[in-house]
Amino acid sequence: MTIFRKDMSSPTFQRELYNLHYRRIYNTCLRIVGNSMDAEETMHDVFLKLFDNIEGLKNEKAFYSWSQSIAIRTSIDRVRMKKQFFEQIDENMAIADEEPEDEMELSVEDVKQEMSNLPDGYRIVLSMRLFEDCEFEDIAKTLQIKESTVRSQYVRGRDKLAKMLKKKLIEQLNNN
Repeated sequence: MTIFRKDMSSPTFQRELYNLHYRRIYNTCLRIVGNSMDAEETMHDVFLKLFDNIEGLKNEKAFYSWSQSIAIRTSIDRVRMKKQFFEQIDENMAIADEEPEDEMELSVEDVKQEMSNLPDGYRIVLSMRLFEDCEFEDIAKTLQIKESTVRSQYVRGRDKLAKMLKKKLIEQLNNN
């Protein structure tokens, strides 16, 4: 079933497109901005951008990646409006291995909850790397920072998240 058609600026088309994609776009925004209220506002901004520029999209198959890219950039812009969120690092600073130390079993909700508690820089880089499957180089270009900073944010964010999840796991075990 194709949704793209001649009346792409009609309210009916826009409503159908929104209903098909709002959950995916909202989840992308939520992972990056970190809270539901900002994620919802960001999602609406994304759809406004999509609707304003949809006429220029000639290939329906490109819609997914195009909309995802707009969602990521719009989310990052929203976080940037709030404050500076990346920790600058020394170029010669050693960056740890990308593999986590231990495996833990927690619910997806536990992980989402702890991800939302991470500082913005860590949360954005982890979200783009783990959920959006972006390469470090692409993340650096999107965020307009050095690739070494992205790698550092990833490693530090991953380590901080692991510590937060371990603490949560210990708390759960102690409560049982």
